[in-house]
Amino acid sequence: MQLFQRRRWINPGRVDAGLDAFVRQLAWIDANTALAMAGWRRDDSGSGPGDILASTIYYDHAWFLAEVARLQTLVEYAPVNETAAALMVGEDTFERWDSPVDIQDGWSLGEEGFGQITGPLDLLAGGPAWTNAEGADGLVSWFPTGEEPIAADGCRMEEWSRIH
Repeated sequence: MQLFQRRRWINPGRVDAGLDAFVRQLAWIDANTALAMAGWRRDDSGSGPGDILASTIYYDHAWFLAEVARLQTLVEYAPVNETAAALMVGEDTFERWDSPVDIQDGWSLGEEGFGQITGPLDLLAGGPAWTNAEGADGLVSWFPTGEEPIAADGCRMEEWSRIH
């Protein structure tokens, strides 16, 4: 199983319009592809008002790449994508994670929200680590369920709430 994450930042002066465009973009992708995208808004103390994340889980990376390539060829997608992109600032970041070997079939980030801790393996406390396949070289990620100890300083700790 792999988890794909695309982090984006909405222009601080256009957060409401940016959130709306982002959710519309993900809904369009869901309606026209098999990618099954989820949308999240970061809501921890280290976040800004427009920190957003798109994610999807899949089992076959070649299939994922083919589906993304097909998405890019759909003529109707260009205006949807351009509308959302016009409301973003900075450069998107992409991360791809390989699941732990013993992950349960049907694992998901959660219906309402999730926490994610990313850092070097030696700083993460407990829980099975997801290894980085792309975008965060040398790091692992952990998705605590609330029962595990917190990671050490030096890790990226995020809380996300579902918006799509």
